[in-house]
Formats: sequence, structure tokens, C-alpha cells
Amino acid sequence: MKRPRPRPRPLPVPPIMATRILERLLPVSEREDTIGDLAERFHRHRGSHGTAAARRWYWKQTLTFLGQLSRERVRKRLDRLGAGRTTFPGLGASDRGITISYIAQDVRYALRTLSKNPIFSLIAIATLSLGMGATTAVFTILHSIVLTPLPYHEPAQLVRLYRAYDDRPDDREFVAGLDFLDFREQNDVFQDLASLYTYRERGLDLTGAGGAKRVRALPVSAGYFEVFRASPLLGRTFRREDERPDAALVILSYRLWKDQTNSDRDIVGQSFTLNGAPYTVVGVMRPNFLDVVAGEVDVWVPENLIPKGRNSRNNHYLTVIGRLQPDVTISQAQARLDVVTSNLAIQFPQTNEGAFARLYPLFDEVVGQTDTLLYILMGAAALVLLIACVNVANLFLARSLARRKELAVRAALGSGRARIAYQLFTESLVIAALGGAAGLMVTVVAVKVLLAVSPESLARADEVSFDPMLLAFTASVTILTGLFFGMAPAIQSSRVDLSLALRDGMRGTGGVRGVRMRGALVACQVALAMVLLVGAGLLMKSFAELQRLELGVEPENVATFEVHLPDARYGEPERRIQFHQTLQDRLRAIPGVRAAGAISKLPVSGQYHTWGWRWDTPTGPSDWTSIQVRVVEGEYFEALGVDLLLGRKFGPADVSDGRRAAILNESAAEHAFPGGEAIGRSIILNGKPWSVIGVVENVAHDHRGVFTYKMYLPHTQFGDDRNWALTQVVATGTARDDIMSIVRRELATIDPDLVVYNARTMVDVMRREVAQERFALTLMGVFAAVAVLLAAIGMYGVLSYSVSQRTQEIGIRMALGARSAQVRGIVVGHGAVLTAIGITIGSGGALALSRLLNSMVFGISVTDPTIFGTVAAILGGVALLAGYLPARKATRVDPMEALRNE
Repeated sequence: MKRPRPRPRPLPVPPIMATRILERLLPVSEREDTIGDLAERFHRHRGSHGTAAARRWYWKQTLTFLGQLSRERVRKRLDRLGAGRTTFPGLGASDRGITISYIAQDVRYALRTLSKNPIFSLIAIATLSLGMGATTAVFTILHSIVLTPLPYHEPAQLVRLYRAYDDRPDDREFVAGLDFLDFREQNDVFQDLASLYTYRERGLDLTGAGGAKRVRALPVSAGYFEVFRASPLLGRTFRREDERPDAALVILSYRLWKDQTNSDRDIVGQSFTLNGAPYTVVGVMRPNFLDVVAGEVDVWVPENLIPKGRNSRNNHYLTVIGRLQPDVTISQAQARLDVVTSNLAIQFPQTNEGAFARLYPLFDEVVGQTDTLLYILMGAAALVLLIACVNVANLFLARSLARRKELAVRAALGSGRARIAYQLFTESLVIAALGGAAGLMVTVVAVKVLLAVSPESLARADEVSFDPMLLAFTASVTILTGLFFGMAPAIQSSRVDLSLALRDGMRGTGGVRGVRMRGALVACQVALAMVLLVGAGLLMKSFAELQRLELGVEPENVATFEVHLPDARYGEPERRIQFHQTLQDRLRAIPGVRAAGAISKLPVSGQYHTWGWRWDTPTGPSDWTSIQVRVVEGEYFEALGVDLLLGRKFGPADVSDGRRAAILNESAAEHAFPGGEAIGRSIILNGKPWSVIGVVENVAHDHRGVFTYKMYLPHTQFGDDRNWALTQVVATGTARDDIMSIVRRELATIDPDLVVYNARTMVDVMRREVAQERFALTLMGVFAAVAVLLAAIGMYGVLSYSVSQRTQEIGIRMALGARSAQVRGIVVGHGAVLTAIGITIGSGGALALSRLLNSMVFGISVTDPTIFGTVAAILGGVALLAGYLPARKATRVDPMEALRNE
């Protein structure tokens, strides 16, 4: 049993940052009532206007309060400061008179100047908004998911406990029920320790006036809500005496309480019909309770921890979380747990020898590998912003060269270098500010798009919100961006040679230094584009490798869904077996259905039910070995195209009172019975003998093609073990959009109170498994495409400007007999040199990035020379295209006109 898969997203809650601001600023006496009232109003707004509108309303209320508080403080501060003029030191002797009024004057002048060249301004603003919007959007998600602590009191005290082994210390297995009870009883390092069932999603059928519907249930132990320091809105939480199988108690989520009872505050003590049985409501959770471990939950029920049945030391199925004592570190708690597990190994050597408990911060467990993904994407977005800044810096350099005469006149009239530089910085900051404002609009759209295409495994995605930190980040990026791309033009333009600039024939080339600076900026763009393209190329090739994997199933035209049978009406194994056989018969009878079956866990969706098995060898019984167990019904193998290699499949002869039959996958059969001798051999599983009747091909249990030993058992013979939650699979000859509506109709004829749950196609199931890889590839590909486009624009701008400044030189060359091809070669060669420099520098950065991507790629080397060579060729081709138009323009220079101008 391995680490559980991420759970569905939790119920949206009010913006966490806004709530924390209110908690800090509100008086203690008003804090709980005000925040609770706002939370209830937030959910009413969310129900009537949607989550986004509710978040905006919540922020508006928070900001209104902040505005009222800040207004008085600012007024008092201004009264103390007075109305004197503020000067800015360090600008030179001739510029010491720069004041607030001068700043306003410079801003107005910058706006007038930029409005006279709208094309330049729009290009600069659009370029910056693209880079700043991408960066801010990724930062918004990064901040909400990775940089923000879990939304609980003292979140650093929260931990998760796993089981591991001396020979496999990195294992993260679930905990056995009896071990959990020992950890809880012998605990002196935890304030609270609790368990919950996340081994597989649990649900209950809620029946009422609106018909039957499936609600998500989470079995938890006493102390679960206390770990999070969460108190109910109504009633109480579970106690230890509730941890028994006959405790039909339930705690409702706020959303279910509101929807099903119309917010009935007298609901505690009343009954809810779940799975056909009455459950007594003992509590209702608050609207702001967020379950980051299990995700969105409708009801909580007590976990059965009675020491019998499935609660043995061999059955590991519980997730365990805890809150450390305030003065206890994880390492100290780990040392104490090591003592407890050592004692358990002595008391129960058969089950606990070599096993121990491992503690991890709960934050790390919730976020998982999302932080690595987001940090890489944040770096990619920052590179896009850097390329945008370089592009705008190039635009400003070209523009400043065209304004050399204007700046020379200002210098001649008495403006010092610092004053001119300050004016140019002001213009760059104005452009940056406008780009930042446009970037915020891009951010809003980009965040919505990112969350819409993000995988469900992107942890804490529903906690993403816009908060003051976003505004502060955007303001910081705006200022830094303006300073970055405005520095070079300001310094270059402030060094004006009056005698040259004021000559009528001066074209303002800016000298060798200006040409080199623009060329260096273009080489920098190419280098950054190289880094992003290599990253995108690695992810693309890795994704292609994943798509080419043979996983052992044929997912096309296969629909899947779940039907859960309530114990109250299907308590006897015979009734459950009969139900599934009846359902399979009806499904197979649907026109167009070629096969129908069911399985306890779909393939390519993770490990599940790892049990121990052994078999007879010539020297006696083998050692116990782990194997994945699957319970199947009907034509499961035919529905998913799993081929039979030896023997036979399950059939009518495999009944409950017959010889127990099992099918092994190819790996298990070869391991236990090499040479094709598995058929007819006896194995031991679950303390009972089973006869191997067939061998099927391997089917992967994850999207990366990992195969493990696997055993299939017929539900007709193993349905008495438990009430199995089987996933139905229905294969049709062609794609059919109406198949699920027909399935619901057929199910209603068998039992109208049952619910079709989690209906998906098998293609969607497999696509979900690679969703994170697709998400990373999509974003990296978009960033790389934008980078190449900006690099091409920058290359074109530099070469085009170079041609315009070298008109006389080109004219002389052509007058002396230079051919058009030679002239084109000069221009294209200039671009080729800049590209080669950029590719060389970028290759080093790409190597560094590729190592960061090592954990995200599959089946390829992160230093794949094919990708590096292809990317270099692409950039070379882009540079060639970017240089073609300027080169063509150069060959059309009229020598006589050029010499006449000279």
C-alpha cells in the first residue's frame, strides 16, 4: 500500500489572507462574531452569485474596513509632516530643486511624449503586460498553494504519520488500526492524534424528498477536528466511545446542512437517511472549516476502531495526523515514536518486526510535488518577463537615439545629466506602470485559465485568491521592471555630445557603444529563449514517451462508473453477488455494448490492496510476497482488451461453493511458476487456498508503465469478504454519448434508490493521470512560444535599425560594386553572430534547467543532444527569418540617394 492519491478539491472558503487581516486588526471582542457573520454572508453570496463574486465581495468588505482605519492614520501623519517640499538628493548640484511638483510635471510630460508615439507605447505596454501578467499569475498560484501556511492555528505543529520498514525506510504506508490505538495511548508528544479513512473515497446514498444522491463521507476518529483546532457551528464532534461499527452518527458539512435542511439550527439530534439507515446528526461544521487532507467532504462519520475484524496489525488502511506539543520538534517526536514501535516489535514480532513510524510535516504532505512544479513554472514566467524587459529596453534605446537632438537641446538649456536621466526613468516607469495595470488584467484572466486547465492533483487549488500580497508583488515587479529596461537608455541618452547631436546632418547612431548594447540585449533574449525552448522540448518529448507507453489496456469507447450497495439492504453476500450479476446482464443487453464487467480498482490509477501470498515449491512453501489483489466481475478482461495468455477466464463454474479460482498476471506467474507452469497450481491468499486457472497480460497500475505482481479473484467467490465497491466498465463498438443515460435507466429498474456515481470514460481516467505533465507542458510551451516571438521581434528590430543607420555605408558598398547577396550576407551575418552568442550562453542555462526538470520527465535524458540541437536549429531559423526583411531592405538602397544624403 503506497501513498494515497490526492483527494478532490475542498469546498471554497472566504479568502484566507483577508480573514487573517481582519483577525489582526479587529478588536478581540468583535473578532469571532464579525468573521463568522462575514463567512455566512460569503456563502450566501457564493450560492447566489458564484465563488468569484463572493470573493470580490469579501475583499471589498475587508478593504472598506482598512480604508476607514488607514484614512485617519494618514491624515494624522500628514498633519505631523506638514506641507513642506520634499527634495530628492543625489541628483547633482544643478538638480537639487527636484520636488514633488517636478515629479508630477515629469509624469505629465512623459504621458504627452508617449502619446505622440502611440505605436511605440502600445507595443511596449503590450509586451510588458504579457510578461508581467504571466509572472504574476503563476506567483498568485504559487503564493496561495506553496508560500501560504495551512489555514489552521499553529500549522507548523501539524504532522502526518506513516508506516515504514527497516529495509524500506522511505516507504509511506498506511497505519494499522491497532497500531494507531497504541500510538494514541502511549503518546506524550502529541496534543491530539487522529485517524481518517482515505484509502479509497467513501460515499453514502442520501435519500429524501429530492430523490437519492451520493454524498462524500469521511470516517474519522475522535480528536480529528481537535487536531485542526476546529469547533462545530452546532452540536459536538466525535468522542472515543463513538468509534464503533454500530454508531450511526453523522456530522454535516455547512454546505450540506444549508442545502438539505435550509439551515435548520435545530438539526442536532434529528435523523438523516444514509444508505437506507437512519443516522443521528450530532454536529454541523462551520462554513470556514477547510479539510486540506481529505478535500471536500459532505458528512463525517465515526471510524470503527473496535479491535477485531479489519482492525488487525496486518491491515494497514488508516491515515494518521497529529498536532505536536508546542515545545516538541518533529525529530523529538520521531525519537519517542521509535521507542513505541520498538516495544510493539517485541510484543508482536510477526506483524511489527522491522516496522516503524515516520513523521512528516503535514504541509509537505498536502502540497506534495506541486511546489517543484510551480517553482519551475515561476522561473519560466520570470524568464518571459526578463525577455519582455530586454525587448522594451531595446525599444527605448532605439527611441532615445532618435531623440538625441531633443535631449541635446535640453542639455544646452541647462539640464544636467541626472535631470535628463531622471526624465527618461520617469518615462520608463510610466510605461512600466501602464504595463503593470494591463498585466493585472492579464493576470485575472490567466489565473482563471490556469485553474481551469490545472490538474486535480494541483494541491490547494481552491485556496487560490487575489490578496494584498498580489498587489505588493505586482507593484514591486512594476518598479523593478521599469528600472531594469529604463537603465540602459537613461545612461546612454544622458551622455549627449552637444556638438555632434546639434549638427543638422547627424543621424544619431549612438556610436559603437550603443550598437554593442543593443546587440548584447538581443543575444540575451536568444539565450533566455534557448532555456525555455529546451525546457519545453524536454517536457514535450517526455509526454510523447508517456503517450507511447503500452499500458496493457484499450481505453477507447469504454465508459466507467460506480454503484455502491448500502449494507442496510445488501448486507448478505448472496444479495450483492446477485445484484452485480443482474446488472452485468442488463448492461450486456444494451444495443451496441460489446462487453461489460467490473473491478475493485481501475488500472492505471495507483496501487490498491497489497496482500501477502505464497505458493508451494519443490523445497516447501515459499516466503510471503506482496501482490496486488483485484476483484472482478463479468467480462472485465474483454471490456478493457486484456489478453488471456494461458488457461481460461472466470466463468459460470466459479461459484461460491466451488473450488476457489484465481488469475495471475504474467509477472506474478513467471515469478512464482517460471516456464509456463502456473495453470492448476495452488496458492495461499488471505489464509485460503486458491487454484490458478489463467494468466493474463500485465496491466500497468500507473501512467508511467510500472507493473507489479497482480492477482484477480472472481466476485462470485470473494464477494463474501466485504461489500466491495466495484467500478463498472462498459465497452461499446463505437462512441456513444447516450450510454450513461441508458445505464441509469437500467439501474433504476433494478433498484431506484441506487446512484450512478463518478461516471467517466476510461480515456478520461487515463488522461487525469497525466494531467500534471500536460499542465506543465502546456504552460512551458506557451512561455517558450512567447519567448521565441519576443526574441524574433527583438532580432528584427535590431537588424532593421542597423540597416537604417548604415544607409550611407551600404550605399557606398553598392556603388563600389558590392552585390545584393553580399549586402544581405552582412545583415544576416550580424544576426547570425548574435544568435550564435545567445545559443552558446543559453545552452549553459538550459543544462542547469534540465537538471531541475529531472523529476518531471520520463524515459529521456535531460541532456538529450537531439533536443538541444533541434532548439538551436529552431532559433537559427527564427533568426534567419527575422533578418530576412531587413536584409531585403538593405539591397534596395539607392547608392546615389545615399551618397547625396551623406
